[in-house]
Amino acid sequence: MEQRTRNGDSVVIWILTVLLAAVFATTGTAKLIGTEPIGLQAAAMNGFPAWIRTIVGITELVGAVALFVAPVAAFAAAMLAILMVPATITQWISGQPGVLVPVVIGVLLLVLAWRRAPGVVRAGYDHAFRTERPLVREGIIVGIIGATIIAVWFFAIDLIGGRPFFTPATLGRGMLRILGPLEANTSTALLVLIYTIVHYGAFIVIGLVASMIVNVANREPSILLGFVVLFAAMEVAFYAFSGLLQQATQLGALAWYNVMLGNLLAAIGMGYYFWRTHPALREQFTHAIDGHPVTSRTH
Repeated sequence: MEQRTRNGDSVVIWILTVLLAAVFATTGTAKLIGTEPIGLQAAAMNGFPAWIRTIVGITELVGAVALFVAPVAAFAAAMLAILMVPATITQWISGQPGVLVPVVIGVLLLVLAWRRAPGVVRAGYDHAFRTERPLVREGIIVGIIGATIIAVWFFAIDLIGGRPFFTPATLGRGMLRILGPLEANTSTALLVLIYTIVHYGAFIVIGLVASMIVNVANREPSILLGFVVLFAAMEVAFYAFSGLLQQATQLGALAWYNVMLGNLLAAIGMGYYFWRTHPALREQFTHAIDGHPVTSRTH
């Protein structure tokens, strides 16, 4: 009976693998050749720069193939699930139906990652919460660093322009307008608070993912290539968010420059934190391409 259950579980896993691989092979190819396979902005990425579509398309194609490679299948599924976050945001901002499609695909990818490597998932939980330097704590710290750098950047720009808190208040108003009409006398403090909560929450998620990649790289340096996927996800979200700001806020074209520079400063700050707290990171980057393990030094 137990053997039959395991066999049934294996069949379900492989069916899920084939279906998800087919989805990403289709959408990845479409991005590279410029066609629209389905009526979803999240899949077509209409209006995005060609190089962003190319990066995401290549990432999806590589991920689709990696789903069939046992040693990296779980990691590939997790990374593709991360791409579904900006895909959901893009679909939502477009105003088109189907916003739940990338959400469902993301959930299926997480289930696949769990079932392909249950031992790794359990070990990951222990590492996230039960080690001397928990991954979750580190991810939260680095996320707060990135979010704070951007917050300070926005505050400095507004202060120089003689309009303190103008940017976060405008961004908060723009986000709320997506959900419906907004009263003209809405408190500035409330708008700043709402934006700040969303802002820090988003960066904490990014920090957790980055921390996971850096910590896994201690055992497998080639995993650092996962930063390419994380970069692609951040850039898609960045362009989608910038497009939203230009249309829905008073920032106009300046939104692109403000967010771009703030995003760059945040990335530098987060990277510096990892560089200082993980002394072996430089050597891991050296071995990220050749895939050879980092040999421990004896003193």
